[in-house]
Amino acid sequence: MADDVLSAIAATARVIGALVLLFFLPGYLLINALYPRKGELDREYDGLYRLTLGIVLSIAVTVFWSFFLNSFGVNEATGLGYVVGPNIAGGLIGLSAAFFVLGWWRGAYPWMARLHPALARVPKPGPGELLTEEQRDHRVRLKLQELAEKRESLRRAIKDAERRMRMQSAGARTHYEEVRDRSRVELKAVEAKLKELEEERAAELY
Repeated sequence: MADDVLSAIAATARVIGALVLLFFLPGYLLINALYPRKGELDREYDGLYRLTLGIVLSIAVTVFWSFFLNSFGVNEATGLGYVVGPNIAGGLIGLSAAFFVLGWWRGAYPWMARLHPALARVPKPGPGELLTEEQRDHRVRLKLQELAEKRESLRRAIKDAERRMRMQSAGARTHYEEVRDRSRVELKAVEAKLKELEEERAAELY
């Protein structure tokens, strides 16, 4: 009885997954890649537009992918065409992954910054379009974080160079002195940029 229930659940999950892959996922991710900015399709019903166009484009992507597979003719090993379930599913999964990466690169998924700051991407403004205050602040915060990380890295490099200077011979000490001096110059520039950005952000906020 338990095995029958598990089999039924697995079959249902496969059907739902196939329907999502065939009729929603590729097109939705493609729409996000083409129009990464929220509200770009419509200010009020942007989500509905993305959902509807995602379904339509998913069907189109599935059809074109099937045509592409069909162009290979007959598989000599099996005597059947290449338009079979595994080939269709594999291609759609690969296309969906490519569309997702492209959409992320263009800034369609700002929530990925919660996973790791390095994944943060902000969509570029369209022609004649200015960044919103939230987007500008987001970009400034990302830049501040990047500079802060670089500052800490330079501080560690300076400490490491100074430690090595005490341990090395005179010839090697000269090399680490140069490393320390270069890092100090870079650190000074980074701190100046950080101060400038912090002052600009404070002026905008207040």
